[in-house]
Amino acid sequence: MSSVSSATASSAAASSAATTIVVEEIGLTFPSKSGEATVALAEVSCRFAPGKVTAIIGPSGCGKSTLLQIVRGFLTPTRGKLRFVAPGASTDANAEAAAALGKPPHMATVWQAFNLFPWRTILDNAAFGLEVAGVPKAERVARAKKALAAVDLTGFEQKFPRQLSGGMRQRVGIARALVMEPEVLLLDEPFGALDAQTRLVLQEQLAALVETSGTTAILVTHSIEEAVLLADTILVMTARPGRIAAEIVNDLPHPRSMATTRDPRFAALFDRIYGLLRQEVIRAMATEGADA
Repeated sequence: MSSVSSATASSAAASSAATTIVVEEIGLTFPSKSGEATVALAEVSCRFAPGKVTAIIGPSGCGKSTLLQIVRGFLTPTRGKLRFVAPGASTDANAEAAAALGKPPHMATVWQAFNLFPWRTILDNAAFGLEVAGVPKAERVARAKKALAAVDLTGFEQKFPRQLSGGMRQRVGIARALVMEPEVLLLDEPFGALDAQTRLVLQEQLAALVETSGTTAILVTHSIEEAVLLADTILVMTARPGRIAAEIVNDLPHPRSMATTRDPRFAALFDRIYGLLRQEVIRAMATEGADA
């Protein structure tokens, strides 16, 4: 991917005054037809710092995507609080200054499924959110072209999704999110549907993009490598019901690329996260066996 577009750069300029997202003892219980409720999340507490990348990793079914959807506003927790703390206000829930809460930041999501409209060109797919928002055509076309350039898709504007590879289609999905100039970029297993080689390349390219944009990003992933390459902070979740088992600060130097994986510090961090995850995956497998 090329250097960040001016549209993305504008979000970088705002990141220094961005909102902090604070999750306080959030829980979510889903009712079931059998009468036995499913506890998806239990007492989850964490915060997402402005201008930083936070990865959420854990075993399947632990509530990673559920937590992302709560942050996005698509799900309402059954207990706990989600707070958006304005710039300059204290993130301490007991502090008087915490009363000065900010509004929910502008967010955009990149999903695992490409979700492109097959009848629309790549340019029109990238500009779709702007079209819905009522942005004039000339402006939305210009912004969509800049977003596509940021993910190295210049020259493909008039192609259709069927004419692109899976990796290219996912880059359109990233451009579609970037064109909205979000304060917070949510990434829900963005490369989960891609082959291993394409995934490695896009991990490296996305790492460069988020580093230059300054956008707050929250990444849900099953990949330890992806988490270490992209994130400043890594939240390791327990098996269901999901809780935060560990919060790990990733101090590996930027910029990061596949060369970073050869750094002994990368291996040490990988092993630490794997050690935590292995215990939780075994617990999750045992629970699945008991449920069956």
